[in-house]
Amino acid sequence: MLRLVGAGVMLTVMADTTATTLAVGVLRYTPAGSGMPLGDLVWLTSAAFIPIAALLATAGRWADLFGRRRVLAVGLVVFVLGGIATVTVEPWSYVLAARAVQGAGAAAMIPASLGLLLGELPESQRRGAIALWSSASGLGCLLMQAGGGWLAATADWRLLFAPDVVIGVVLLIACAALPPGKRAAAKGVPDVLGAWLLAAGIAVIVLAISKAMAWGLDVVWLAVAALALIGGALAQARHHRMPAIDLALWRRPRFVWGWLATWCFGALSYGLLTVQPLYLLHLGYPMLEVAMWLTPTSVAVVVTSFVAGRLVKRVGPYGLIYTGSLLCGGACVLVLTQAGPTIWGLIASVVVGMGVGALAPGTSVATTLAAHPHQYASAVGAGTMARMVGGAVGVAVVSVVIDHPFMTGPFAGLAGALAMCVAFSVLSGAIALTKITRLRPDPGDEMIKVPRRLLLELRMTLATVAAEADALLPAEPRTPPMVPPRDSVPRPRAADPGPLAGTRGHTN
Repeated sequence: MLRLVGAGVMLTVMADTTATTLAVGVLRYTPAGSGMPLGDLVWLTSAAFIPIAALLATAGRWADLFGRRRVLAVGLVVFVLGGIATVTVEPWSYVLAARAVQGAGAAAMIPASLGLLLGELPESQRRGAIALWSSASGLGCLLMQAGGGWLAATADWRLLFAPDVVIGVVLLIACAALPPGKRAAAKGVPDVLGAWLLAAGIAVIVLAISKAMAWGLDVVWLAVAALALIGGALAQARHHRMPAIDLALWRRPRFVWGWLATWCFGALSYGLLTVQPLYLLHLGYPMLEVAMWLTPTSVAVVVTSFVAGRLVKRVGPYGLIYTGSLLCGGACVLVLTQAGPTIWGLIASVVVGMGVGALAPGTSVATTLAAHPHQYASAVGAGTMARMVGGAVGVAVVSVVIDHPFMTGPFAGLAGALAMCVAFSVLSGAIALTKITRLRPDPGDEMIKVPRRLLLELRMTLATVAAEADALLPAEPRTPPMVPPRDSVPRPRAADPGPLAGTRGHTN
């Protein structure tokens, strides 16, 4: 049940994200969009990204403090209510508000689900659980692309969000069968002020990224405000007993490296997720055929994530990250050499899925298992926050480049967007390669732990062999101690001992 609910949460969140990208494509190339610019349409995605990115770190921290099942249930309730509003409300501003509510619910669901899963499983099964959790995201994309294309083609685009509501209700009912999860041994009032400051700071950062081209230099003031808000949250964390930010997590170099790689993965994956349907719809393909072209990518994600979960012990998380970056970047370069959908484009689509399938478990393992068990939900929240902030950057950059191309040709905007995806893949691959080739490993790396364990086992083995050898050897005759000759040591004269001679204490 733990595995099913954990995988179901990630499936639902990624199906919701895929539904958003499909809805943006439908609104872009149908009268339903009413000629809205792409910069406004992508707010259907950004409206959910902002609260997810803003609340993930705090939600993960509170899940560790107050119970992961409790936070998961609250998140599911909020997510379902936001989904119902997204399907039913009419004005565009109300739709964006409903998407923001869904994002807030997802922010609580993601860290609580994986934190609960890892906290209840033995250490030997945690990497496999992360692989299952990551591959479920590909399955969510696959199901939404297969069924969502039919919904968007035969019904209204709002119904793309209906399946998530149904799955969310099922997961909420299944929460009753889950264990409550371990809680951190902490007493007191949580840092509510720090949580609000952190959430507001991250929200302002994502807003500035999304509106960088539309607002021009005014986003500089947003960046300054964001830095001030995050600085206030850090100051609160240094002095509060139950801070919103787990500073001990950020003192671990392994976590920081994983966080950076996860940020790059978010920018790359969500950029590609936005470009793919827009590219095919731009060519005039109907929605059902677009879904068919996207299906091989999702199948490759599911299969590769499962295989990568088995290989992570052998090649390490950064080996997977480097391989995934290489595959995604190479596939984008291959598409740039084609004039339209060809067999090579289909091969590139599969290679992209393989790259994302390797990056997902690699980044998840690199961030999550860098933390202590009582910090799992906090690590998941902070890592997924990096992915969502990176995703906001990827979506914003791709949409700006498509509307303001810097390349020439009939597909200038889409080609520029693919070129930016190549840049993101190069950056993530460089981070992974730098971490792999570092001469000095981090103090908590497996390279340190494994030899120490082997040495302890060797010492116990040698002690056992020595004890058995002592038992088998014959006992040697004991040599009497050497006594100096009587004449060589002067002896003082003693008085007559009397009747108590030989009794201790009466020899003098």
